[in-house]
Amino acid sequence: MKLIHSIMTGAWAARFKVITVRCENCHNSLTLRHVSAHKAGIWMRDRWYCSSTCFASAAEEKLSELVTSGHEPATHVERMPLGLMLVSHGLLSNTEFREVRDEQKDVGGEFGELLVRRGSVSEKQVTFYRATQWGCPVFTLSEHVMEPSIHVPQTLMQFYSMIPLHYAAATNLLLIGFVRGVEYGLLYAIEKMTGCKTQACFVTPSDFRIQMQQRQRMEMDSRGESLREVKFESVHSSAEMARILTSYGAQLEAEEAVIEKCREYLWARLKCGPKDVDLLFKAG
Repeated sequence: MKLIHSIMTGAWAARFKVITVRCENCHNSLTLRHVSAHKAGIWMRDRWYCSSTCFASAAEEKLSELVTSGHEPATHVERMPLGLMLVSHGLLSNTEFREVRDEQKDVGGEFGELLVRRGSVSEKQVTFYRATQWGCPVFTLSEHVMEPSIHVPQTLMQFYSMIPLHYAAATNLLLIGFVRGVEYGLLYAIEKMTGCKTQACFVTPSDFRIQMQQRQRMEMDSRGESLREVKFESVHSSAEMARILTSYGAQLEAEEAVIEKCREYLWARLKCGPKDVDLLFKAG
């Protein structure tokens, strides 16, 4: 973020379209040429901050609010357990159901993955019934990596077992594929970060792994060209997060910052011209 100190002259105003912005924190105002306004200060939640000090204060307040409250999960909907769905459709016997349930209690793991490992049902069958639980379609992926123009941090993709699949510019809709269950808080955060609408679907674990491996290879090939994502696992205070965010914003001359929470992570996106840089803070 750059702070422009000079105020325009009358002659300057006659040649260019100008705007006046007022800092939400200290109430200082600047009159700026429209095409250069993005280089002065930084925007957050449709509010403008004239300096690093003012932005850091606002960012700390927002981060503190998210740490203590966050977003409430969507209204709880009773869903038939996966095992009972498979039993009711004749794909799993009562004996197998009890055996897998006991195994899950002893060794842990996800019920559907244990079933596939035992060979009781196929991966595609588990994915179909998971999607049925959530009222979502199943999306079959090709072998080619699908990387829509809307970017989501790989840390979140890996943590939530989800992947952006397709972006339709005509409808501003981003299709998100999940493996185990829909994370509505993440969908909300993606919508706030990107400005697009989201729709959930399901993909098989194998398709998810293939897509992630291909994306990781592509990221390694392009490493060093541009910073896209930074993760902080041990920074928990709002003040320290705000200091880090402000420092990155100043170094990158960011024009705008967006901060949201998706359960385990606080996600801050710095918009820097044609590229975005994501900072992820582990919450708690």
